[in-house]
Amino acid sequence: MKGNHTYFQQRFLLPLIVFLVSACGVVKDTPTLPSGMTATEIQTYSRTLGMPLSGKENPVLIKEVAGWIGTPYRHGGNTRSGVDCSGFIWALYRDVYGISIARTTRDQSIQSRRIGRRGLQEGDLLFFRTKGRSISHVGIYLGNGYFAHASTSRGVIVSSLSEDYYNQRFAHGGRVRPG
Repeated sequence: MKGNHTYFQQRFLLPLIVFLVSACGVVKDTPTLPSGMTATEIQTYSRTLGMPLSGKENPVLIKEVAGWIGTPYRHGGNTRSGVDCSGFIWALYRDVYGISIARTTRDQSIQSRRIGRRGLQEGDLLFFRTKGRSISHVGIYLGNGYFAHASTSRGVIVSSLSEDYYNQRFAHGGRVRPG
């Protein structure tokens, strides 16, 4: 009888205990949130973008913007080897929304329906006057006061509308009219 007990321990009980102990802390349940991202992905993208994420954001937009972070600024560029502000927005709208929009900041402003700061929604364009009185810079609103854009000095980054520089130069938001 003792031999059978040892056989049972070695054959069934010991592997079961090893499995249960190894599963604790190693296999974690990472539920998918409403956005389609896991909590781990949200933390990763939040760090990459330098902004808090709630998990309700458009995962395609968030992942696409994260992939552009650090892309250097290049006047007239619209690829990940170098991009200007309107080229960045042009590429995002093509890749995230499947929408072909104008290529220049001025034309993007004309193509979009004007939106006030309080009415901004994720994906809206943000227009700035950085060089005098005319619209000269564009970004895309990510939510919670944050937007992504191609900075001439730092390339593609995420900034806050509450930063003095952008707050003072904000002209208006724009909602793209497809087609």
